Amino acid sequence: MARAHATRSRVVVTLSGLVKEMRPWQWYKQSVLLLGLVFSRSLFDPIAVTNVALGIVAFCAVAGTTYIGNDILDIEEDRNHPRKKHRPIASGQVPIPVAVSFALVLFVVGLALSWYVGPLFLLVVLTYLGQNALYSSFLKEIVIVDVMIVAIGFVLRAIAGVVAIDVYLSPWLVVCTFLGALMLAIGKRRHEMAVSDDPAASRGTLAEYTEEILDQLLVVVLAALVVSYSLYTFFRGGLWMMSTLPFAFFAAFRYHFLAHTQNLGGDPTFLFGDHPFLVNLAVWGLLVVAVLYEVPVRLLGLIT
Repeated sequence: MARAHATRSRVVVTLSGLVKEMRPWQWYKQSVLLLGLVFSRSLFDPIAVTNVALGIVAFCAVAGTTYIGNDILDIEEDRNHPRKKHRPIASGQVPIPVAVSFALVLFVVGLALSWYVGPLFLLVVLTYLGQNALYSSFLKEIVIVDVMIVAIGFVLRAIAGVVAIDVYLSPWLVVCTFLGALMLAIGKRRHEMAVSDDPAASRGTLAEYTEEILDQLLVVVLAALVVSYSLYTFFRGGLWMMSTLPFAFFAAFRYHFLAHTQNLGGDPTFLFGDHPFLVNLAVWGLLVVAVLYEVPVRLLGLIT
């Protein structure tokens, strides 16, 4: 009886570790796939919504594969990291053979769903997997390139959301997504350097970065982001879309403020616990949807 109970306990612990390895708290990243749906004015098209939903599930599966692969490759570095040493693989909660088998299952599920969504979507997913493989192999060791590759991963998600519903891929979507993700990636590097006693032991490139350089890069990227979004509203969004500028600026500035005053840039999910940021994000999102779907114009038509 005791042996059976111990076996069940080990199974539960391992399954719990596998779920953690999938990083469900990181699934918010797949929300980038929704950008194409919203900005193409396809939000109320049931077929488009279904395709994007399947695409999100597919990306969650393949992302889980990459997380597990990275954790296996980085197991020694993670054991020297103040936070990552508690990850299931690094801590020994999940044996490596079990992790590999689970990663293969996720890989097959992700590719099958991707093929169902469409060949172009599958191509983007394969590109994402290739990019992650290159990052894990050697690109993560190259200063500046490491954060740019992370940002490109978000761009691929945005492109995937567009090809899933077969609509026009706006260059503004690519530029703003890249800059927004790059801002978060640089903020994460800055946080890792600030909290680690030995930054180089937890991530090789941190031996070459300095907080001053990262702060300068963060300001440059933040400025480029707000200018790019402004240009989008001027040239493609129209007069009503320009009304969203204060909210975009506040979101970028709020992130910069919190990253420096509360040193929370290591995990962007902390933004979801910041009430001013959340309220701003909700109002900004509702206003964008209202403008894209011509709610103000229709209201003016009713009044006049």
